Amino acid sequence: MHEEIALGGFGGQGVLFIGRLLAEASLLEGHEVLYVPSYGAEKRGGMVWCNVTISDEKIGALFITRPTIAIAMNAASLAKFEPAMKPDSLLVINQSLVPSKVSREDIGAVYVPANDLAAKLGDNSVSNLVALGALLANRPVVSMSSILAVMDSMLSKNQERFEMNQRALNKGYAWAQKDYASVQKVEGRG
Repeated sequence: MHEEIALGGFGGQGVLFIGRLLAEASLLEGHEVLYVPSYGAEKRGGMVWCNVTISDEKIGALFITRPTIAIAMNAASLAKFEPAMKPDSLLVINQSLVPSKVSREDIGAVYVPANDLAAKLGDNSVSNLVALGALLANRPVVSMSSILAVMDSMLSKNQERFEMNQRALNKGYAWAQKDYASVQKVEGRG
């Protein structure tokens, strides 16, 4: 396996948190991992990017220029990621904040209403975990159990937060497992 994952959104959306979850879960499973967070000096609401490379072999490049997987939590992330994606890659889009569709036909796109699903859970701050769950349902780069083990360790002093995050992760995963025809979760593939 060799996956180059790009994550992007506004500061405060938890982009770096899900990047760290992916990285630490990958280490737990014995993969080679590279985690590169990137954020400016902006306050909450500025742009945040994160790259995670997961591989079964040594990783030679620090930066990702052609992601195999991406999560776009906002429109700016979609604009940045879509043209750069490798063919046959997967792009998860937060449909709650990004109404536009992917124009490329050589990549898969999952349109998950992450903010709306998080709001139904009663916590708007967990949309990142909804998106991560949708990603893992479509491309299981790490197991859900590894993500939950890492999250449990990170949030060991806040059981309530862990439980909400777990519900959000499961909500995104379950949403993405729905009937393919009814939700049109992956578009652009024949």
